[in-house]
Amino acid sequence: MSGVNPHLETIEPWVSAGVRKLVPMTELREVFPSTFEEVATKATQAGGTVVGPAYARYFGMPEDSVDVEIGFGINQPIAGVDLVVTENPAVEAAVGTHIGPYELLEKSYAEVMPWLAQQHLKLADSMLELYDSPPDVDPAQTVTRMVFPLA
Repeated sequence: MSGVNPHLETIEPWVSAGVRKLVPMTELREVFPSTFEEVATKATQAGGTVVGPAYARYFGMPEDSVDVEIGFGINQPIAGVDLVVTENPAVEAAVGTHIGPYELLEKSYAEVMPWLAQQHLKLADSMLELYDSPPDVDPAQTVTRMVFPLA
């Protein structure tokens, strides 16, 4: 595997705030910027602080449309806001790392998926992409973790 380095690790507890949407696959990339802006604004107005990482939580296998929650890690639970706020417990997960532009992420999935199958792991019903790089990083250097929580 060229750099994806699939492995098992513990994802520490964290609080997330996001917006869940059903999005046509052809429009997925376009919804991220405005959704990130919406989440950051609403979380801040509710007294939260964005601490990262930015994330997308995917529910089920995407087909023509994808069920996705897009948001950020925040410093504390917040209430009274039109966001999905989750206190995520620590979880064991299979993790692969993609370094490079988002447009090439599919190639990293093509590397990590056979490894997952070989491990015979029981996976949870959702998976995450954790975007560990700030938005101003050169796209060739961006780091995205593909996180598959174990059931």
